[in-house]
Amino acid sequence: MALTSGGSHSFSAFASMIVATVISKYVWNQTPSFVEVSNLVGDLLVATTGVELAPRTAGSLLIASGLAFVWGALYHVTRH
Repeated sequence: MALTSGGSHSFSAFASMIVATVISKYVWNQTPSFVEVSNLVGDLLVATTGVELAPRTAGSLLIASGLAFVWGALYHVTRH
């Protein structure tokens, strides 16, 4: 049980980062409002943690977090 659950979660984290990077590059070029959101997320992370990130990295993290959340919610619904 732990192997299947852990494997699924580790795969989702890896897949989320790869897919988020691809989606972020596409969205970054197509929607200027995403650039503003990425900058706001980056500024919030700097203010909260003190760790500085490039706006593209903050955008990728934002998308990856959303994808991981959706993956986890769908995993929970299908398993329980």
